[in-house]
Amino acid sequence: MQEGDFYLLDFEGEPESTIRDRKVKQPPLKDVAGMFRSFHYGIYATIFNKGEKYPYSQEDLYLAGEILYRYFIGVFLDTYVKLIQENNINIGYSQERIFILKYCMLEKAVYELGYEMNSRPLWAVIPLEGIMGIINEN
Repeated sequence: MQEGDFYLLDFEGEPESTIRDRKVKQPPLKDVAGMFRSFHYGIYATIFNKGEKYPYSQEDLYLAGEILYRYFIGVFLDTYVKLIQENNINIGYSQERIFILKYCMLEKAVYELGYEMNSRPLWAVIPLEGIMGIINEN
C-alpha cells in the first residue's frame, strides 16, 4: 500500500503486455472482466478437452456453455455489486458499470484473439465467441 493505493499482483498476467502497460492503474471492473473471460475459457476448454465424452454435438455444447456462462457472470456480478454497495465503495452507476465492464471484456477478448492466433489457432474460437457475445449482448 502506498499513498492510499493498493496493488493486486497477477502472476499469470498477459505475457504479450509490457511491464509498463501492466503498471498502469486500471478500474476494478477490469479484474471482474478478466474473471468473466476466465469463466468463458473454462467452459470452452472443457468442451474442447472433454466434449467427446458427452452425447451432444459440439454446437449444442457451445450453446449450453453460453447459457452456463451467462448464469455464472450474472450470479457473480449481482453478488459483487451487492457487496460493493453494502461497503459504500463507488464503482459508478449501473450504466457506467455495464459500459466499463463490456469495454474491459472486449479489450481482453481482442487481446486473447491475438494470443490464440499466435499460439493455438484452433482455440481462437473462444475469444471470437466472446467478442460476438459482447457485441451482440443487449
